[in-house]
Amino acid sequence: MLEISEDAVEALTQSGPLRISAEETDEGVELQIDEAPAPRDGDEIVERDGARVFLDPAAADVLADQVLGVHAHGDHFHFTFDDQSS
Repeated sequence: MLEISEDAVEALTQSGPLRISAEETDEGVELQIDEAPAPRDGDEIVERDGARVFLDPAAADVLADQVLGVHAHGDHFHFTFDDQSS
């Protein structure tokens, strides 16, 4: 299951919940990250310390062994995905 890093918890508590969806393309899998007030039917919900991420079934499968992180850049941030430690 996707994990949420401590830094991402802080960013998510400021910005609100995210929904991540995945779509297969000719080049691989494309992830879409959007703000979302609530999950959609069938979404997996990942929570940590009040931060919430909703994953559609394809994204939940693709990100099952990943950690959602964040890199802050002044007034904005970028989300990252890293392998979970064993």
